[in-house]
Amino acid sequence: MAVAKMKEVVGRKVRVVDISCPEGVRCEVDTGDGHTVITDEPEARGGTDTATSPLMYFTTSLGACQNVQIVKVAEAMRFKHGAINIHVETITDLIDGLEGNANGVMHFVGAKLDIEIETNEPPEKLQRLADLSEDRCPVGRLFADAGFEPECNWTALPLKE
Repeated sequence: MAVAKMKEVVGRKVRVVDISCPEGVRCEVDTGDGHTVITDEPEARGGTDTATSPLMYFTTSLGACQNVQIVKVAEAMRFKHGAINIHVETITDLIDGLEGNANGVMHFVGAKLDIEIETNEPPEKLQRLADLSEDRCPVGRLFADAGFEPECNWTALPLKE
């Protein structure tokens, strides 16, 4: 009798964090899963510069989320690969004139990911991996939904077998 591998069923999920900011803009974020994340701002922005800013965590989330999708899609495709390296750039701007933004509130207005993956798979298969994994990245979709589709540049590096 064959045993079928059951796929993880992921549906609606509520994610909750508790944030404590006893003084200033430095925050301790209890993620509820046994981890704590610290955010702060540089001294020039009223912080103590003891941790990175919330906006940098969003940039980090984009790259890390894309990596998770690459790994999951590659596994499903039986796509053989080694290391994955992602350089992420996000662009923010103070945009005046948008509805509700007369005072120049910071907005993300673009994102670029340079993705290097060690593989000897054919270019067509790499393109399929790119298309599927980019489409499945929830953080990337936030940019796309805001009208700024992340630009992804893929480079295949030789996989040492």
